[in-house]
Amino acid sequence: MGGHYHGGLVGDQLLVVERSLKCNCSCGLDVHSCQFQMQCGTSPGWSERIRLDLEAGQTPEAIQAGFVADFGTQVLMLPPPEGFNLLGYFLPAATILVAGALIGLVARGGMKRERLAPVTEIDDEDAERLRTEMQKLDQAESPDW
Repeated sequence: MGGHYHGGLVGDQLLVVERSLKCNCSCGLDVHSCQFQMQCGTSPGWSERIRLDLEAGQTPEAIQAGFVADFGTQVLMLPPPEGFNLLGYFLPAATILVAGALIGLVARGGMKRERLAPVTEIDDEDAERLRTEMQKLDQAESPDW
């Protein structure tokens, strides 16, 4: 069954495995994308190896494990969630949560309701002073045309 195909069970499994492995030609793409976008010499050989292994009856997990055994975990598009790699999984979410909490604290801390005194009535002197200040503000903001 030569050639590149993605039909049937073997084709579906081929696509899954190709997308889970990173090509080592330094493009940073998965094996499937590299074949068609970068056209390097590495990804077609890897794709052929994956296809032959699938046709021989190996599972996608076993094929992926074989690539990890040959090239190390850097061949995986997603690093395994263990050890130091856990930072890559949890740190972005933790950063977003902490930033949201800080923004919430800053936003709520600006004016505390218990410190504000309710104003029920305003005397004539304060009303006149407020009117004067508002007129000054209107004059300062009016356009000069």
